[in-house]
Amino acid sequence: MLSIAMSQPLPKSSQLPTDRARATPQASDSTDSYQFVNVNEFTPNNDGWTSIGNIVTHSRSGNVFTLTAVENAVSFQISFLSATCFRVRFNPARNFDYSVETSVAVVNRNLGQVDLNILQDDDQAIVVDTGKIKVEIQLQPYRILVYRGNQLINADQPGKNLVYIPGKEVIANFKVYPGGARYFGFGEKAGEKLLKNEYTLTFFNFDNYIYSTGPIPANNGGGPLNPSEALYCSVPLLMENNPTPQGDYAGAPYSYGLFFDNPAQSYINIGTNDYSDMTGKYYFGALYGDMDYYFMAGDDTAEVIQQYTALTGRPPMPPKYVFGYHQGCYGYYSRDILEGVANAFRDARIPIDGLHIDVDFQDNYRTFTSSEKKFPDVAGMMAQLHENGFKCSTNITPLLTDNEYDENGNKAPYTQRDALLSINPTPGLIYDTLAGQGPNPNLYQGQVSYGTNNGNNPYLAYPPIQQGDGYALNAYGNYPDFGRADVRQVWGAQYSHLLKEVGMDMIWQDMTCPAIAPSGDSPYKTFPLAIETNNGTAYVPNAQMHNAYVLMLLRATWEGINILRPDKRNFIIARGGYAGMQRYAGLWTGDSASSWDFLRINIPEVLNLGLSGIPISGCDIGGFATGDGTTSKAEIVGDKFKDAKVVGGITDYELLTRWMTLGSFLPWYRNHYDGYNKQFQEPYAYGEPVPTNCRKFVELRYRMLQLYYDAMYQATQTGLPIARALFLNDPQDPRVYDYLDDQFFIGRDFLVAPITQPGSGNPPVATRSVYLPAGSQWYAFKDNQNPLDAPVEGGTLIDSWVAALDQAPIYVRAGAILPFRELEQYVGELSENPLTFNIYPGQDSTYSLYQDDGVTTQAELHQTYRLTELSHQGIPGGQNIRVRRVFDQYTPPEKFYYIALLGTRAPSSVKLGNTALPNVGSPDSLAASQSNAYYWNESIQITFIKVFDTQPDLTVTAMYQ
Repeated sequence: MLSIAMSQPLPKSSQLPTDRARATPQASDSTDSYQFVNVNEFTPNNDGWTSIGNIVTHSRSGNVFTLTAVENAVSFQISFLSATCFRVRFNPARNFDYSVETSVAVVNRNLGQVDLNILQDDDQAIVVDTGKIKVEIQLQPYRILVYRGNQLINADQPGKNLVYIPGKEVIANFKVYPGGARYFGFGEKAGEKLLKNEYTLTFFNFDNYIYSTGPIPANNGGGPLNPSEALYCSVPLLMENNPTPQGDYAGAPYSYGLFFDNPAQSYINIGTNDYSDMTGKYYFGALYGDMDYYFMAGDDTAEVIQQYTALTGRPPMPPKYVFGYHQGCYGYYSRDILEGVANAFRDARIPIDGLHIDVDFQDNYRTFTSSEKKFPDVAGMMAQLHENGFKCSTNITPLLTDNEYDENGNKAPYTQRDALLSINPTPGLIYDTLAGQGPNPNLYQGQVSYGTNNGNNPYLAYPPIQQGDGYALNAYGNYPDFGRADVRQVWGAQYSHLLKEVGMDMIWQDMTCPAIAPSGDSPYKTFPLAIETNNGTAYVPNAQMHNAYVLMLLRATWEGINILRPDKRNFIIARGGYAGMQRYAGLWTGDSASSWDFLRINIPEVLNLGLSGIPISGCDIGGFATGDGTTSKAEIVGDKFKDAKVVGGITDYELLTRWMTLGSFLPWYRNHYDGYNKQFQEPYAYGEPVPTNCRKFVELRYRMLQLYYDAMYQATQTGLPIARALFLNDPQDPRVYDYLDDQFFIGRDFLVAPITQPGSGNPPVATRSVYLPAGSQWYAFKDNQNPLDAPVEGGTLIDSWVAALDQAPIYVRAGAILPFRELEQYVGELSENPLTFNIYPGQDSTYSLYQDDGVTTQAELHQTYRLTELSHQGIPGGQNIRVRRVFDQYTPPEKFYYIALLGTRAPSSVKLGNTALPNVGSPDSLAASQSNAYYWNESIQITFIKVFDTQPDLTVTAMYQ
C-alpha cells in the first residue's frame, strides 16, 4: 500500500494550543533524528555506552531502594511489588522525577503482600529476601542477581549491564544467557519456531503488508519466517524457562518473565551475533524513554503469566459468538454481495457467526459512516442478518478524512470529524508540529491507501483519482490525539451511528500503527516519528511513545462502545496493540499471504501471543493477499466499473483446507481475503471435497465451543491462554521443548497437531510426527463415532501419522473431561442446547465449567453466572462422577445434560445418589426420557447418562461387572 503525508491549514474555527508541554528531542546512539533503527543498528554491545558502574549512595523508603552512581551522578530505583516481582526503573536524565508514572500498559502494581528481610545492607551490596526469592544488588560495581533459595535463576552481566549514552535517552540492560535456557513470549513475532533463542527482535508497530514491506535489516530478508522484522503489535515481554539448569544455575527447573515497559522502538537480542559477539548473554533496550522493567519469578510459566496479567490487566469475557467461525473480505462492497455470502453459507450448511465488512461499507471512506448507495436500508439489512444468526463488524481506522464530498459527489457534513474538531479548548486532532520546531497551526494530514479498484467495483470514491488502469481506493485526512482523555471520550461517542442506528455487533479496528503512507519526513508507513503527540501527561515526539498510540485508540473505542451499549457485551478485533491490549481487544496477525510459510507460522505466533497475555488471536485464514499458494493470477473480466468480476487469484484448495482445519483450533477463527485481487476464498465456493472437508472441522469447532468458552473464563481469572504451548500444561517433561512449533493444546487436555506441510498424491495425503507428553496416557480422538483405541503412553513419538485432507491428529489426555454441545449453525440457534460431558478413562480429574447468557453484561455487572466443578474418581469396580455448583447465580435454559463415560463395558448399575437409574436401551429412548436414565452404546462402548439439572450437588456412580 502506498501513501503520502501532507499538511492542511487548520479550520478558522479551531485554535492552536499554546500551552502544550514540550519535550527536547533526543537522538538514538546511531542517528541524529527520529527514525526507525534496524536491529543490527542498535548497538549497545559496542564501545561508547556508559555502564552504571559503582554506586556511591543508596537509600530505602518502604519497598523502594534508590541508588546513585558515581558516573554522571545518575540515579535509579529498584522496588519490590510482591514476593516474586521487583521493578527496575532508570532514566539517564539527572534529577529525573520517578514519582511520575506514564505507563499505558500497567494498571496494577499491587501484586501481593511482601515483607522484606534485609540480609545485607552496606557499601558492597544490598541483599533482600522476600520469602520466595533472594535479590542480591551488588554495588561495587552495580549488578543484580536473583536466587530461588540458593539457586541462581537470573543475573546481570558482570561489569556491563545497565548501560546508556550520556546526553541521550537510549538505554539497554545486559543479562546472562545460561545454558539450557529457552526464550518465548515477545507478543506478535514471525517465524516458524516458538522459541526465539539466537534471534534479535525489534518492537515497533508497523503496517507490514505480507510481512515483507517493512524496514528490514541489511542482509536479513523479510517474509513470514523472519522474527527480526517489525510487525503490527508490540509486547516487549521476555520469558525464560530452564528445564535443565546447568553450571552456576544448576538445580530445579525454573521460570521467570521480564516485561520491558517502554512504548518507544525497543529491542531484545538473545545471543545473536548480528553485529558483535553476544555469546552467553542477552540484552533488551530502547531508543528513548525509561529503562523500566519488571522481573517476575515463578515455579512454572503459568505463575509468570498470572503475574504479568495482574500487572497489565486481564481480558473481559467476550460474547460467546466470538469463538464461532467468521468470514471477512475486502470487497464485500454492496448489500447484494454481503447477503449473497450470508445465504450461501446457510445453504451450504457451514456454520458461521461473523460477517466482516471492510471500508467498502463507508460513505466515501468516511470513518464511522455507512453507505446508503451500496447498502440501502442498512438497518433493515442488519436486522435480517441478525434474524439469520449473523453478527457483523465493520472496519474502523483512526483516520478522519478531510474530503468534503460524500459518495454522491455532494458537499456534505461529516459530523464525526466535526465532533473531534469541536473539542475545547483545542481540537482533538494531531497538529503538524515536529519536535524542536515550535507550534504549527496546521493539522497533520496523512493518506491511507486501500489499494486499487481495477474495475470489479462499480462504486468509485469521489472525486475519482486514476491509479494505473483503475482508480485509487484511499483517503486523506487527520488523526485523533488519543493521549488526551477528552479526545478518547469524544472518539468513543462517534460509534453511535454504527451501534445504535445500524446495529453493528463488533468493531474491527484496522490500520492501527497507524498505517500512513511514507513521505520525506517519514520514510516508513507510520507517523513521522518527530511529530508531537500526547502521551497522557505531555506532548512528546511520537518516537517516544509510538507503540502506545494503538493502545490508547483501543481504550477510546472500548470505553466509548461500552457507554453506548452498556447492557450488551462488546468486542473489538484489532490489527495492532501494545502490552495490556487484552483489556480491550483481540488481535489478528495482519495481512498474510496465501502460502504454506504463512500457514506454518500461525501456531508459534498465536501461542506466543497467548503466552504474552493476549488469549484471543488468529490469522487471516487462507491468506489475505495472493502468494505462492495462489493457483492463478487474477484478472478483471467483463465491463469494467459496471458488471466486471475478479477471476483467478484463488488459494490452492489443499492449502485452504489445511488452513481451515488449523484455524478451527485457534482462538480467533476468521477467513479473510482481498476480494479486489482474489475471486473467492469462502469454503463453499470451492468444488468438492473442499466444502465437506472444511465443514467437518467448522462443525467440530461449534460442538466443542464450550471448551473455548471455559478456557476464556480461565483467562479472565488467571491470564492463562486458550491455545497453549506444550510446556504450559506439561512442564514436567523436558522433551516437549523439541515439539513446540506445530502442536498445541486447547485448554488443558485437548492436543492438536495440524498439518502444516503440503502432502503428496491426488488427493494429497500428508504424514507428520506427533509427540505425546510424558506423565499421562493419551487417547486418539474418535469424536464418539468409534470405540477408543488402546491408550498410548506419554513420552511416545508417533513417527508417521498419515492424514488425508479430512484428517488431523488429535489426542485427549487420559482422564480428561471435555464438554461438547449439539451442532448449531450459529451460536444461539437452538433455544436449548444440552451439554455432554465426555469423560475419558484414566486418572481422576476435575474440570471447571463456566455458564452465562453469552451476550449481556449481567455476568460482569451482577455476577449472573454459574461455575460448576465436574470430577470423576475411580472406585473398586466402577467410578464416581460428581457435579457440584460452586457458584450459582445463573440458570441455563437446558433442563438436563448428558454424562458420557467413554471406553466402558455395559454397566451392572448406574445410580444417582442412592437411586438406581433405568437402562432405557437406545439413544432415542434416552433422548425422549423425562427422567434420569442411561443406556450403553455397544458399538462405540460408551455409557450415556441423562441427568436433569435439578440438584446443586450430585454424584453418579457407575458399576461394571
